[in-house]
Amino acid sequence: MAAELFAAPSKLSLPHPQVATEHATYTFREFMGRGLFTDKHVLQPSELLHTIGVSTQQLIDQGLFDKALPLAALMEFIAGDVTRSKVLTVKARLLKATALVELGYINEALQIYKRIVHMKDLPDYGARHSEHSMKENGKNFQFPSD
Repeated sequence: MAAELFAAPSKLSLPHPQVATEHATYTFREFMGRGLFTDKHVLQPSELLHTIGVSTQQLIDQGLFDKALPLAALMEFIAGDVTRSKVLTVKARLLKATALVELGYINEALQIYKRIVHMKDLPDYGARHSEHSMKENGKNFQFPSD
């Protein structure tokens, strides 16, 4: 049920892939606009990433590789563009490549492995907002060392 729930937004409009295997090279650029994660009390990206990661791994463990691909693509988008985490972006790509290998799409999986090894399209280090200071409102929560 989680697979269908998380894959549903990609099936709602034509720019998104309609077949699970098309998620191999797809990134969710138009995913419900940028305002989806503005209110952290409504939807936290970290909790969504954890849920998608666990669901994707469970689908792979159960042999439902075609259902795991849309979730891995969504996880890669949130990890790379929203939370800007290199570790979670690589984890999402590994999950996607594992599902592709099991489905027999070796060439697509190889392309993903090459992107991982060559560190291509990963978020910049330090690109996330600091937990201590926010640029938008100028608040600074750092305390002096003394």
